[in-house]
Amino acid sequence: MTIIKKAAKALLALTIFTCSLGVSAAPDNLLEQMRARFAQKGSAGVAELAKGYGLSTRVENNQLLVPVVIDRSVGETAHFASRLSQATARVDANSRSYTRLMVPASRLDTLIKLFPNEYLRAPIPAVPDIGHGSIVSESVALTAADGYQVGNLDGTGIKVAVVDLGFTGLANAIAVGELPANTISVDFTGSGIESGTKHGVGVAEHVVDMAPGVQLYCLRVGDEVDLQNSADYIRQNGVQIANLSVSWVIASYYDDTGPVNAIINDSYDNDDVFWAVSSGNYRRKHWRGGWSDNNGNSQLDFSGTDELMALSGTASTVTVFLNWNQYGVNNKTNLDLYIKDKDGNTVSASTINQSRFNDPAEAVSFIYNSSLAPYSVVVEHVSGSTSGLDITLFSFNHVFEHYVTSSSVADPASAHGAFTVGAVNDAAWNSTNPGIRNYSSEGPTNDGRQKPDLVAPDGTSSLTYASASGTSFSSPTTAGAAALLLDENGALSAADLGDLLRAQAVDIGSTGVDYVFGYGKLQMPFIDSDSDQLTNVEEIALGTNALLSDTDGDGLNDYQETQIYNTDALTGDTDNDGVDDYDEVITWGSDPLTSGRGELGPYGSPDTTSGLSDYIVLTRMVIGDITPTAAEIVYGDLNDNSELDAGDLILLMRVIKGEIPLP
Repeated sequence: MTIIKKAAKALLALTIFTCSLGVSAAPDNLLEQMRARFAQKGSAGVAELAKGYGLSTRVENNQLLVPVVIDRSVGETAHFASRLSQATARVDANSRSYTRLMVPASRLDTLIKLFPNEYLRAPIPAVPDIGHGSIVSESVALTAADGYQVGNLDGTGIKVAVVDLGFTGLANAIAVGELPANTISVDFTGSGIESGTKHGVGVAEHVVDMAPGVQLYCLRVGDEVDLQNSADYIRQNGVQIANLSVSWVIASYYDDTGPVNAIINDSYDNDDVFWAVSSGNYRRKHWRGGWSDNNGNSQLDFSGTDELMALSGTASTVTVFLNWNQYGVNNKTNLDLYIKDKDGNTVSASTINQSRFNDPAEAVSFIYNSSLAPYSVVVEHVSGSTSGLDITLFSFNHVFEHYVTSSSVADPASAHGAFTVGAVNDAAWNSTNPGIRNYSSEGPTNDGRQKPDLVAPDGTSSLTYASASGTSFSSPTTAGAAALLLDENGALSAADLGDLLRAQAVDIGSTGVDYVFGYGKLQMPFIDSDSDQLTNVEEIALGTNALLSDTDGDGLNDYQETQIYNTDALTGDTDNDGVDDYDEVITWGSDPLTSGRGELGPYGSPDTTSGLSDYIVLTRMVIGDITPTAAEIVYGDLNDNSELDAGDLILLMRVIKGEIPLP
């Protein structure tokens, strides 16, 4: 398993919260920042700083506890318990590769001295891939999943996990029937399943809409420790499909390495778990390029000679991440990240001194101030060679002036074990070539692999989000589709599911696989459960029973009635003349759409009009001159007494005279 060797001195924390970093140079790492902040402002200052970077703190016995991760694959953990005791730290969670500690803010100084910072760092939180946010998702019909459901393929017996950052409203969603009553929930964060965000509930709804029979698991995570523990839980409980609609940035260089990708890859490769992962919502919030400095002032040119890349948008928090292709390199180039206001003043900066152990990454997060906007990004070269640098910028909330759409997938969408899903507007789904959503991240990965795998509808309805969009909801739609396929064929492996989904996707965009739409639109195969030559989806539209080849039981199957004879497949006698459709079509060759009552002559070739010839033929039948067929008896028996007699003749004459309509 590939693990980031050193994240202690890189600002790895991701956040959707706000925090002003000020304009001074950042300490070497987040732990150092928290230690310095404690000295300046005490526990309250540390709590504010940690919240800004998405870290969950706790208060116990009037002490503020902050999370710290030990990467056991890197560091030596001899005398571990003794060191923890000296720092009054305790183990909060263990996974196969990591240990998360909860440490009193007042003891961070002691902890840092006791543990070499080669393997001591802050956790790596994630951010949900929701764009903007009523009760069956529109995606069900758009992808033909409804055909599976009416065919008794609804994911029953298939175990699906939704791994997410929070499940606020989970109990209510279960209570009102939007999620199954047997839903299993596990909180790996220690903060409660319903804390954090409602995002996970909205995602789970989309899985269940597609495959309402699944055994659903809701697993709350916050960082890589929790993610690894959730993957282990998935393996231990035989979960076959998992959905992850969250992203990590600067955990790797988006090249199939790093701790987050390693967890997903291990689960896919060794546990045979199909991971549906959102591609991310960074299509216009991403920039990638090599080092260019036309005027030699040590500032990166983003486009031509433009060194200031403006940020557009008014979100309450400005959060920008910088990293480059030197993970695992001993002697790194040192780059710094600055945000300038409209007057060119620095409002926030990240100036980590990249060295042997510091990751090639910088990040800033601060409160948006409209009076200082527009803001601009500046990347400055401090030291080291710029030759061969490949540089990436991500923004959580604001669009880059010179955005680069390609290679905008984050982790773990970049992992080979991820089935990566982008987003197309549901309203345009059935058009010949629907466009990609303007936020949906594109491939390839930074090491050149194909992503995304396909695209799915995004604009969907749920209880949690009245109307929601984002790759967050395209991904669980695909996870639900995989559950339906597995219900149809339980022998399919995770790789088989991926191959099948790609193979049956409808190609859009450029001919063949591409980095925008992947293999195309998610499409479930059209199935015919009752073998009547009508697909289940067609039967839904027609109102016939997808599990009965002959819905009305008249002897003509649903296909024959609707596609050949145009008879009513829901009633046995379309023209209501007393002879069922099968007998009219097959036995007697009469018109099933027009009543044959009274139509008897000329004998052997009725003319479809009631006249004297019909009366003559009926008279001959009554007196026994002609032996009527079963059908002729039905057509001539106008008084409905099951025989041909004088009463029928009287009624027919009155019809001919126009006194009464045909009975």
